[in-house]
Amino acid sequence: MADDAAKGVVRQFLAAIKGGDGQTMMGLLAEDAVVVLPGSFRIAWAGRWQGREPIKQCFRAIEALLDIRDHTVKLMFGEGEHVLVLIDETTAAKSTGRLLHQETAWYFRVAGGAIVHWQAFEDTEQIAWVWDDAG
Repeated sequence: MADDAAKGVVRQFLAAIKGGDGQTMMGLLAEDAVVVLPGSFRIAWAGRWQGREPIKQCFRAIEALLDIRDHTVKLMFGEGEHVLVLIDETTAAKSTGRLLHQETAWYFRVAGGAIVHWQAFEDTEQIAWVWDDAG
């Protein structure tokens, strides 16, 4: 896959996240896609999710708990099917009202015009604190 094609798929996915368009997000994932969102057991969406139905469950948990207020791409670069994105994000927890501002890195692998792997590298302890009153 050409560098620009892979980046184009990732751009569409990021625009769908920013716009809250779950249907487009799911449409850009391969049937057997893998999503890795590391974190503490206190983070409802942390883990390794494979396949569209489990990934939908993950996305529902995120939507139920967080309000993404800003999701600005600072840098995107890639080679072939590999794309790395640096993002400046502000998120509010729906349950606590706490705000999280973080810079995060997301890795994507795109094949056949679809995302086959997405892995986030984030400050998961900060995320847990923002939405979980037990922390």
